[in-house]
Amino acid sequence: MKVNKLIVSALTILSVSTMGLATVASNADTALAKTKAAKIVKTTTYKAKHKVHVTKGNLYSTAKLTKVSHKAKNYKRTTFYRIKKAKVVKSNKKKAVYNYVKSTNGKTKGWIWHSYVKNGKAPKAKAKSLKTKRNAQGLKKGTANKTAINKLMPDGYTLTKSKKIPGTNIKLKSSKVYTADEDLYMIAKNGHRVYLKPDKPGKTTYRQYATEVIPGLKDPKTKFTNNTGHWIMYSVSGNGIKETDSHGDKDGWSDNGRIAAPIKGYKYFSDLYDPIAGHFPEIGWAINSTGTNATLYNWDKKILINTPSVNKDNLSY
Repeated sequence: MKVNKLIVSALTILSVSTMGLATVASNADTALAKTKAAKIVKTTTYKAKHKVHVTKGNLYSTAKLTKVSHKAKNYKRTTFYRIKKAKVVKSNKKKAVYNYVKSTNGKTKGWIWHSYVKNGKAPKAKAKSLKTKRNAQGLKKGTANKTAINKLMPDGYTLTKSKKIPGTNIKLKSSKVYTADEDLYMIAKNGHRVYLKPDKPGKTTYRQYATEVIPGLKDPKTKFTNNTGHWIMYSVSGNGIKETDSHGDKDGWSDNGRIAAPIKGYKYFSDLYDPIAGHFPEIGWAINSTGTNATLYNWDKKILINTPSVNKDNLSY
């Protein structure tokens, strides 16, 4: 009996010892699994909240990058505001810039590597059917469907019965109205396209921002003029510049976003007051969307200057 008790006691001691070792090993594994916190060097709050969207990567709860709060792949159709940026040194000793973004409804937020943040509103989901390409109003692109288009125009205006855009001085070559991605467009008397955003019921404000697109590429050094009395858009050659802090930070930190090269007397369209900017047509996403940093504006002259190559670069993600 004594021998049996000794055996049982020995087994019990061995079992407890083994459990203790397992617990120590488990704790060690957990400790190793924890992500080392990044060192925050500097945090900056943006003066203006710009609309952006994310493409991939993780959103972290803090700039120390220890806890993932969201997967960006689940929010590709969500528009965010870019609130802050942080310069950090990661556990691998590498420098990095992270943006703090917050969804427009305030429900999703976090820190994400700046290169995964793109300027402008999130792209809309592509239509499943490839047979018929339609615009934002559900009309076939390039059509001149009078009945459907006239339903989009408020206050009894029927554009197709006039050779002038009501409320503007823009004379038209014909009475046809065509559909584009987010806009309507007409052909001006001089043969240029004139884009405008469809007015909402009871609203007539959008027509005053109808924009005539001047064909061809101009040199950015051109002396741009506008004697029409309405908004016009020029397109210029060049690849713009790489965006850095204040367009010239030399300490190795950069947002790496491509923007139009600055032109004296012009501001970036993305800095225009949002409620007013939203009244402009998008002209194939050249302005008021993902390509906003590709376009400059001069309010007094009513001139927009777009750099197509920058717009294309911003859309290539």
